[in-house]
Amino acid sequence: MSVLSLPPRVRARFFSRSILSLFLTCAAAHVAAQDFQVAGIAVAEHTRLAGKQLLLNGTGVRRLYGFRVYVASLYLAEPARAANQILEHDVPRRLQLVLLRDTTTEQNLDALKEGLSDNNSAAELDAIKPEVAHFLGLIQQVHEVPSGTEIQLDYLPGKGTYTRIGNRDLGLVPGERFNRALLKIWLGDNPIQLTLKRSLLGLEGPTL
Repeated sequence: MSVLSLPPRVRARFFSRSILSLFLTCAAAHVAAQDFQVAGIAVAEHTRLAGKQLLLNGTGVRRLYGFRVYVASLYLAEPARAANQILEHDVPRRLQLVLLRDTTTEQNLDALKEGLSDNNSAAELDAIKPEVAHFLGLIQQVHEVPSGTEIQLDYLPGKGTYTRIGNRDLGLVPGERFNRALLKIWLGDNPIQLTLKRSLLGLEGPTL
């Protein structure tokens, strides 16, 4: 039987249901295109920072002694495939970490201190000593960080680095030099994990 031969009311219901079904299918496809899974964590293909849209530059998994520690995702206004394109330009950016294991403040502080010293000269660290001390003090406010916690390190030009752990906004560390030094932990010449650096730069897919 042709749809056109149906009574007007039945035909109207048929078309309305068809349109609704098409809409839901398109909506589901849109969501699938915007988010995907990395080590069981949903990673969005774009985010917003202070009203600006940032695009996912790359994402990967931090591994330590064979264990998966967190999923890291880097968001930028424009794609960048070289670390110096990011580190040498004063642009908005977000580094997002989602923990895959429970951690403590002591573990986080040790990793941050080691990463900073491995990727910045003594002179560079001395120039931002107050900022580093302030940042580490912010991190110390959160004593335990359970698996599943989202950490956001947001940088805005002219302001600085905003730190958020879970649902807590910890505060601002001013200055572009500090954010550059911090980001070098993942993108510097001696990153905490070379495969993760390449993933954040979009040079290869995440190593699960």
